[in-house]
Amino acid sequence: MLKQHPFGWITPRARPWLWLILLILTVILSQVLGRLGEPLKTSAAPAGIVSFELARTVTATEQVLTSWPSGAWENAFLLQGLDFLYLFVYPLWFSLSAVLLGARLPAGWQRAANLVAWVVLLTGPLDAIENIALIQELLHGPATNLAQLAWLCASLKFGLLGVAALFLLVGLVVWGGRRLLSR
Repeated sequence: MLKQHPFGWITPRARPWLWLILLILTVILSQVLGRLGEPLKTSAAPAGIVSFELARTVTATEQVLTSWPSGAWENAFLLQGLDFLYLFVYPLWFSLSAVLLGARLPAGWQRAANLVAWVVLLTGPLDAIENIALIQELLHGPATNLAQLAWLCASLKFGLLGVAALFLLVGLVVWGGRRLLSR
C-alpha cells in the first residue's frame, strides 16, 4: 500500500483550511449544478443530467434529449461547462478528506486512506472525458461511441466516488468508535 498521499507538498497545518475551502466550493457548486439540472428532470430522464450521462445507447440518449424542453438545453450546456470547474474541486475534497481521516486512524487504515486519496483523483479526468462526449452529443446528436464513452466514464466515476464515500463513512465510524472506547 501507499505510504505517501497526494497532499504531501501542503503543510499539515494548512490541510484543514484547504479542506474547508474545497468543502465550501463543493457544496456551492453542487447546489448551483443541482438547480441548473432541475429542468432536465423528465419522465424519460428522472435523474436529469445523470440520466444523460448513463444513457448507454443512441436510443436511450435520444429519449433523454427529446424529453427535455427547449429551454432546458441551455441549462444542459451551462451545466456541462460549469462541471469543468466542479471536476477540479470535488475529487480534491474527497481525496483530502481521505488523507485527513487516515491521519486519525491506525496505520493500516492510513495506507488505505492514501490509496483512496490517489484513486479518487481519477474521477476528475473521467468526468472531463465524459463531459466532452456529452457536449459532442448535445452539439451533433447522439452517437453510439459517444454514448458508450460517456456511460463508461460516468460509471467508473460514480463507482470510484462510491468507494471513496464508503471508505470515509466506515473510517468515520472506526474513528468515532476508537474515540468513544478511549474515554
